Amino acid sequence: MTIFSHKPSGEETAQFAGEGPVRAALATRDWSDSPLGPPARWPAELVTVVNLMLNSRFPMFLAWGPELALLYNDGYAGILGNKHPAALGQRFDVVWAEIWHIVAPIAIDAMAGRSSYYEDLPLTVLRHGEPERASFTFSYSPIASHDGSIGGMYCAVVETTAHVETRHVQAFQLHLSDRLRPITSPDDIIQVASEALGRMTGVERVLYAEVDDERGSFSVRRDWMADEAPSLAGDTGPLASLGQGVVEALRAGRTVIVNDVGSDPLTEGAAAGYLDVEVQAIVVIPLVKSNHLLAVLAMHSAIPRKWTVTEIQMARETAERTWSAVESAHAQDELREANRRKDEFLAMLAHELRNPLAPISAAAELMELAPMNAERVRQTSQVIGRQVRHMTGLVDDLLDVSRVTRGQVTINKLPQDLKNVVTNAVEQVRPMIQARSHHLTLELPPQAAQVLGDENRLVQVLTNLLNNAAKYTPEGGHIKLHMHTDASDVVITVSDNGIGIPAELQPRVFDLFAQAERTSDRSQGGLGLGLALVKSLVGLHGGSVTCASEGTGKGSCFTVRLPRFEPLPQVRERRRHPRGEVGGSNHRIMVVDDNEDAATMLGMLLEASGHEVQVEHRSPEALALAAEMQPGVCILDIGLPDMDGYELARQLRRQPGMAGALLIAVTGYGQESDRRKALDAGFDHHMVKPVDAPRLLRIVAERSQAPA
Repeated sequence: MTIFSHKPSGEETAQFAGEGPVRAALATRDWSDSPLGPPARWPAELVTVVNLMLNSRFPMFLAWGPELALLYNDGYAGILGNKHPAALGQRFDVVWAEIWHIVAPIAIDAMAGRSSYYEDLPLTVLRHGEPERASFTFSYSPIASHDGSIGGMYCAVVETTAHVETRHVQAFQLHLSDRLRPITSPDDIIQVASEALGRMTGVERVLYAEVDDERGSFSVRRDWMADEAPSLAGDTGPLASLGQGVVEALRAGRTVIVNDVGSDPLTEGAAAGYLDVEVQAIVVIPLVKSNHLLAVLAMHSAIPRKWTVTEIQMARETAERTWSAVESAHAQDELREANRRKDEFLAMLAHELRNPLAPISAAAELMELAPMNAERVRQTSQVIGRQVRHMTGLVDDLLDVSRVTRGQVTINKLPQDLKNVVTNAVEQVRPMIQARSHHLTLELPPQAAQVLGDENRLVQVLTNLLNNAAKYTPEGGHIKLHMHTDASDVVITVSDNGIGIPAELQPRVFDLFAQAERTSDRSQGGLGLGLALVKSLVGLHGGSVTCASEGTGKGSCFTVRLPRFEPLPQVRERRRHPRGEVGGSNHRIMVVDDNEDAATMLGMLLEASGHEVQVEHRSPEALALAAEMQPGVCILDIGLPDMDGYELARQLRRQPGMAGALLIAVTGYGQESDRRKALDAGFDHHMVKPVDAPRLLRIVAERSQAPA
């Protein structure tokens, strides 16, 4: 135990028993400059109160004499911060000069013999070198001297800053939620949240900026500012102008807290930029997703400021709620837009399906009205065929989009020369180009342009781009396909001088169902699926596709980049397994389909091609018929009642004489899994309804001989 004792001759001894920083300071303090004088000369009542105070763990201080000289215990030393130990024995108004204008009336009351009590009183103190907002609960009480006069005052105090700040944060959260709840506009959400934070913290400015991390730039979208602060809304600049330390912290997802931009290492080299816009202290909250800095919410102070835990918590709360509300608003907008586009698509789909149905219906009615000569039958058949092919194309596009978007398309990657792909694509679109009298120019490199890809899908990509150009280019217009290679890619551009792409459509031209404004005649037709398929298929090949247009009436240009394939290895030709030489054309064919109209029409088609055809609509009857007629070809629907086409095929294969029959599955299901299932069941071919008649006839013709 340390004992401080000073006992001059004839004077009372002052003793302060115990240990601790304040007792040590009492022992070493030079009291010559203190209004109190040496402790050995202090009055007994003062020594008694000091000992009571020193032995308490509760923060306490007393101010004694006309000068209110300050004495305190270890608990209060923590509240003093950097003011301890110099404050020991000094005048109260000197020690707490920054708050004396607030506490002086309270001290005067105490020295007049009146006690007081204050709860959670907010004070801005300088105890760590910078202004700091803090809250205290305390009571001032007078201390009587031996003659009955008031010798000083006594204070028990507790700092309640953390408790008060927690209440403030909770109140701010409720306030912010109430303000944001009815708002749906992202810009209004940002504005209201920024204002709420700014007014609560008393800063000069709160701003929301969007960040392009790849380009290293930012753009201030909205800001709220106090009356005297200038707005920064609309300002853009490089991220580097914020300071290297600031940018690194934000990219790492850390909150940036700078009390003074002129002295903080985070803003080293960038302080002048902050001072130009009257900013000397900042708090910046980052929004980072997928390792990319997307946005920031920032508070600006025009003077150096020690940011409190509460202010930082409120800034984070505002940022999180703002981003959550903005994302929710964007999601609602996207849902509304998706719903609008869905309705638009359904309207387009209905229109596109009704168009071919009209001539098909008219052809059917015409055939019922009166006998027709051969020429009229031929014309009617051509009309029906064209319209069915158009409807089939629409359905195929829908299925393709469905498969691609669900990741169910398998790309068979083999070395391909894109020059051959271009040739095949041009052959497919040539009839449309010729019909519209377009001038098509091909610019191909002299050397091979090799990529690793699926030939059919690559042809589909270029066909869609060329069809798109032809569809939206007036008759007699110009279309150009240019190909070249660079260090890593093969680059293909398809350009035209057609109607162009409006600026507002360009950002979503590759989205599903995206089209320019529809006209009542829908002269271009289509469902807006082609470019979405192009983007997906190019992506599956590891490439990219972009579009450019100077606007309506100024044509468009689509650029496809695909990774080059080098060196070109020797590719073995895939083995083919022919069924035999083509023999006679008179085959026995059994058609099984529970749709009587479909079965009848398919049978008539095959009979017209010189084949002997029998039709059944149910599996049991088909098994009996097959045992009797021994067909060399069986064309089976899959969705049959009682027994589906897969099981029918298995049982047909087990019948005597049917092991070598040609089995063809005809179905409305065209997924790769459906094709594999058909082959596993014993089918030789899998065809999707409506049947491609020329292809079916070629498959049948490949039989080496008709069964006896």
